[in-house]
Amino acid sequence: MVEKIKRPREGFGFQRQVAVLSGAGMFLDGFDVSVIAVALPGLKKQWEISGAMEGIVASSAIVGMFLGMLFGGKLADALGRRKMYMIDLSGFVIFALLAALTQNAWQLIASRFLLGLFIGGDYPISSSITAEFTAPQKRGRFIILMSLFWQLGAFFAYFTGILMYPIGESAWRWMLGLGAVLAAITLILRHKVPESPRWLRQHGRIAEANEVMAAITAIRGEYFAPTEPQQVREDSEARKSRLYGTWWELFSPTMIRSTIFCSVFWFAFAVSFYGIQMYTPSILEPFTKGNTILAYIGSSIIALLGVAGAAIGMYTVEKVGRRPQMLWCFVGMIVVLGALALITDPSVGVLIVLLAFAILLANLGPGVLDMVYPNELFPTRLRASGTGFAGSVSRIGAILGVGVFPAMVENWGMSRATWLFAGVAVFGLVVSYFLAPETKGKTLEELEALANSGWKTHK
Repeated sequence: MVEKIKRPREGFGFQRQVAVLSGAGMFLDGFDVSVIAVALPGLKKQWEISGAMEGIVASSAIVGMFLGMLFGGKLADALGRRKMYMIDLSGFVIFALLAALTQNAWQLIASRFLLGLFIGGDYPISSSITAEFTAPQKRGRFIILMSLFWQLGAFFAYFTGILMYPIGESAWRWMLGLGAVLAAITLILRHKVPESPRWLRQHGRIAEANEVMAAITAIRGEYFAPTEPQQVREDSEARKSRLYGTWWELFSPTMIRSTIFCSVFWFAFAVSFYGIQMYTPSILEPFTKGNTILAYIGSSIIALLGVAGAAIGMYTVEKVGRRPQMLWCFVGMIVVLGALALITDPSVGVLIVLLAFAILLANLGPGVLDMVYPNELFPTRLRASGTGFAGSVSRIGAILGVGVFPAMVENWGMSRATWLFAGVAVFGLVVSYFLAPETKGKTLEELEALANSGWKTHK
C-alpha cells in the first residue's frame, strides 16, 4: 500500500505542486552552487588562499555533482523517485551547515564536495519525478519551471551577498549556512509528494500505481493494466541487474543518439555558463577597481537576466518547440560571445551587458532544455540514469569552464579567453543541428516508443 496522500487540487494543480516542490530543490541547487562565488572574495581575504586553491574551492562542489548525477539517477531508477527525492535534501541540510562551520580551506573543500554529491543527485531525481507526473501539453513548461527556480536561487545568492556584506569577516559563513535552513524547509514540504506511478508500473507494482493515480486525479480506475509483460514484478536478481547494468544500455544502438545528443549539448552549455556564473564577481572586480559591492551588483544583474531567460523559455518551449529554441539560442550565444571576444578592453558596463545577454540566451535555450530533453528522450527504465549520465558529462564541461577559464583570463586577458566559450557554443550548435529531434506535444509513452526504436521514425 502507498502512503495516504492528502489530495491537492486535481489535475494541473497537483502537477504544479510537484513542479514547485522539485523547483524548490533546484532553487537550492542554484543557491548552493552560486553562493561560493559570492563567498570567495571574503574567503580569500580571511584565509589568504592562493589562486590555485581558489579554483579548487570553487570547483569542489562541481566535482561532487559529477558523481552525484552519475549515481543519483541510477539509484532513482533502481530504488524509487520519492525515496531518493527525500534523501538528497537531507544531504543538503547536513553538508551546507558543515560548510558554514569549516575552519580551513581543505575542510571547506571536503564539505562542498559532499554537498555537491547531493546537489548533483537532485537533477535527475527531481526532473524525472516532474516529467512523470506531468501531462504532455504542460511537461516542457513545468520542467523548465525547475530551471527558472535554479536561476532564482543563483540570483538570490548574489542578493544575499549584498545584504550580508556589512556583517564583515564572517559574512561568508552566514551565506553558506543559509542554504541549510532553506533545505530543511524544503525537506519538510516534499514529504507530500507520492511515488511516481510510472516508476511503480515499471517495477510491477500496478495496484500502487493505480492508487496513486486515483488519489491525485480523484477518479478511480485501471490506469495501468496488470497484464503487460514489462510490468511484472522483478525478483531480487533482476533488480540487482537493473542497478548495475543499465549504463551499458545508454550506449546501445537504440539509445546512443539520445545519449550523445543530451551529453554534448549539456556539456557545451555548462562550459560557458559555469565559467561565467562561478566567477562573475571575480571577473568584474578588476573592472570595478576593486569595488566588491559594485561587482556583486553587476553579478546580480547578470543573474537576473538568467532568470529572465529561463522565464521566457518556460512559455516559448511549448509554442516555438524544443529544436528551434535550442538552435537559435546557440546561434545567439555565438554572436554575443564572439562580440565580447573581439572587444579587447571592455568597460565594466559593456562587460556586464554582454555577459548578461550571453547568460540570458544560454538559459533560454540549452540551459532550460537540459532538463526537458533528457527526460523526454530516455524511456522510464532509463530516464533518471540517462539524465544523470548526461548531467555528469556536463559537469566535466563545468569543471573545464571553472578550472581553465580563470587561468586563460590571467594569461590571455578577458577578450581572448572568451573564445573558449564561443568555440564550445559552435560545437553545441553543430551537434544539436544533426541530432536534436522535436518532442513537443508527444506523450511519454509515444516518446518511449520512439526511443526504443532508436528514433528511426523521426524525420
